[in-house]
Amino acid sequence: MMKQGILASMTPNTASILSALTSRTILIDGAMGTQTQALDLDVESDYLNCENCTDILSLSRPDAITKIHHDYLAAGADAITTNTFGGAAHTLSEFDLQDRCFEINKASGDLARAAADKFSTDNRPRFVLGDLGPGTKLIPLGQISYDQLFASYRTSAHALIESGIDAILIETCQDLLQIKCAIAATRAAARDARRNPDDIPIMVSITIEQTGTMLLGSTIEAAIEALRPLPIATLGLNCATGPVEMVNPIRTLIEKFDRPITIMPNAGLPILVQGETIYPLKPTSFVDAMRRFLETEPVNAIGGCCG
Repeated sequence: MMKQGILASMTPNTASILSALTSRTILIDGAMGTQTQALDLDVESDYLNCENCTDILSLSRPDAITKIHHDYLAAGADAITTNTFGGAAHTLSEFDLQDRCFEINKASGDLARAAADKFSTDNRPRFVLGDLGPGTKLIPLGQISYDQLFASYRTSAHALIESGIDAILIETCQDLLQIKCAIAATRAAARDARRNPDDIPIMVSITIEQTGTMLLGSTIEAAIEALRPLPIATLGLNCATGPVEMVNPIRTLIEKFDRPITIMPNAGLPILVQGETIYPLKPTSFVDAMRRFLETEPVNAIGGCCG
């Protein structure tokens, strides 16, 4: 059953994407990394000597990123995610790009917004989710301070909000403190952009490993109770496992969480074949596995992650 209580506290500006989430199951796009890696790109001219920094492609190859967005929208996606999975300053610093954080995120948001607007109609709007990935540093492990992580996410979220995204997606979350920090940073960024923080829906998607917990040991039940009091619009799962392995934690979410649920699994559990990571589920198998989340255990949004 679709959960609608969250709408009662939202303003009309917010209601569009949340209305869609509570009236039907919307389709979110798939992996950006898989799509960019399939392209014939040059490290020097396309990646600007920042190999594997896909976020920089929003500046160097906006045509390529736009085509990926268009392909997902043409395939039926209701919502697309910005090319900013690694766009926070603390992640970009690994490529000495931290000072271009706002520029990269704003460009990525602009590309996604333009693509969504091109495919939107009065009867079927298309939405943009500003993507905040997990980065590569966690507070509990002493790799980054709370203040540093907060400032990093705040810059990214500010740029994405300025570009006109419909919601912020904090995804592939491995640590509850990281989530709380990103939520606080997003609300501060809304104020930086002279917006009411309550007008920027925040979607959270956590990663449950094959061990049955988040990377730092939190169970799905602990995550639900820790995040329930926070101003988030949705909670879901993505990455780590395939759709079959996500069934039980999704059932727990449906039973215990009072807001919309999202699911964006990998194309099966990754396997190593001749030194290359392979995701074993083919399109038909993936669709068959996902069908239960539309029929027997309905969620509010489905999409794809790695693979």
